[in-house]
Amino acid sequence: MVAINDDICLRYPIGTRIKIGINSGTVRYIGEVCGYKGTWLGIEWDDSTRGKHNGVVSGKHYFDTMHPTAGSFIRPDKLRPFESLETAARERYLVDSEKSLDQQLIREAQESLQASLFEVVGLEKLARKQSKFEQLTEISVAGSPVNSAGYLIEFTALTTINLSHTLIWNWQTIADMCRQVSTLENLNLSCNRFTAPTDAQTAELSSAFDNLQLINLRNCNFTNWLEIVQTARLWPHITSIGLQENPINEINILNTKDVFKNLRELDLHRTKITDFGQICKLGNLKTLVSLNLMENGIKEVKLPDCEPNTKLDIFISLEQLNLLYNPIRNETDAFNELDKLPRLKRLSKTPHLKSNFGKMLVKAVGLISGLEMVNRAEISPEERRGAQYDIWKKYALEWLQASKSQETLKEFYKKHRSYALLIRKYDSPVDFVPRAYEKVSNLIKIRILNEKTGEMWDKKFPRMITVQTLLGLLIKRFDLDCLTMTPKLSYSDSRNPELVVPLDNLSKTLDFYSVQENDIVQGRTNKQIA
Repeated sequence: MVAINDDICLRYPIGTRIKIGINSGTVRYIGEVCGYKGTWLGIEWDDSTRGKHNGVVSGKHYFDTMHPTAGSFIRPDKLRPFESLETAARERYLVDSEKSLDQQLIREAQESLQASLFEVVGLEKLARKQSKFEQLTEISVAGSPVNSAGYLIEFTALTTINLSHTLIWNWQTIADMCRQVSTLENLNLSCNRFTAPTDAQTAELSSAFDNLQLINLRNCNFTNWLEIVQTARLWPHITSIGLQENPINEINILNTKDVFKNLRELDLHRTKITDFGQICKLGNLKTLVSLNLMENGIKEVKLPDCEPNTKLDIFISLEQLNLLYNPIRNETDAFNELDKLPRLKRLSKTPHLKSNFGKMLVKAVGLISGLEMVNRAEISPEERRGAQYDIWKKYALEWLQASKSQETLKEFYKKHRSYALLIRKYDSPVDFVPRAYEKVSNLIKIRILNEKTGEMWDKKFPRMITVQTLLGLLIKRFDLDCLTMTPKLSYSDSRNPELVVPLDNLSKTLDFYSVQENDIVQGRTNKQIA
């Protein structure tokens, strides 16, 4: 019995990952179970509904599980054999050895031996030659029972390995792979479970990961940020890491001398981080350019305080932020906070339920200085001018009221950080305020210019008239041939004629675009492309 136990312990040491059918688990115990003969493996299943207990049977404690029904015992002979990465790669990328042999090479060998039939003694060697392994740059063995490296020296051009959903569980094995494949840069280890390396193991193994640039640890059941940091010490030069779908909810401030010193991309989407204050603890990552926080349940964006005319000294390199599918309650406040980031250029965010992309775009561009792209849509100079001008007009009365004292004005600029910049660009809104906020008629007099002929048409229209309807009236008034010409509307402010705002959404109203009395609407025509 002792010999059998020793053999099983060698094959399935504590921490080993196993799989039966579609269910994966981790070996937590090896040995006898009271009342049952033979040697058993105590398993903690990833799917807690697959187990029956928590490692305690008939009152005796054998092992621990995170969930009260995640544990069960199985016989070792129920497990399928493990594979090495080399074996799994050959199975996927090398067809049957006889078929893989180049028939021309066989004929040449037959002629050189002066034999019509012969047994190829070096079949495996010849098959390796035909495999072209040295040309492969990417391989995937996702879902296979891989738990060791094997012989990988032939993979001389390999840059990317997909080891997701395998049975890899310790960093010694991964270090073995990286040492053999010196060209390896990208490693996908998603949906595996790992034992955190000790300090001694980190010192021994870290040199193996010197060339690694990207590592994906999606859904690897990391629950503690300190465990992530302990693991990350293995690869201090990493530039991109995916930690999405790990159930972490707290972050510890990092010592970037030990980890993430070159990190440029960090994916934390669909974790349990709902407090943006936890995200701020990553602010000392000086090289971080891209941060993904999609689907995290974040309701409020709050950054540390700073003066309205300054930027924060955290996230000093962050250019891209993904906040898609977070239930952020107040877009205006969120964008005002994000204006504190010194280099933010690209933002992804889902519009509020009571808003739409167009309204969100105006707020984002008008409130975040330096923004160049929203939801992957580049911001044109016209869109920027229009958005900034809308914000300039929207808060004009509030600015005027706040200007009565330095204290209230300071609070205003704290809530609307970009407004001082807009005043420098579009001047004081003092003259604008009376006509914008006095009691106004539902009708508005605007001037419509036919750019082609120079003809001007002065007429009163309802403020709630849509651009589509106005376009139809313009076509009729100027007798335009809309079958061959497509009128494009825009307007210029009567007091700031250099500002031209495109009326590019036909379903929106004049009021939506803040068209005011005596503003000039221009009807420009461009030939349609056949």
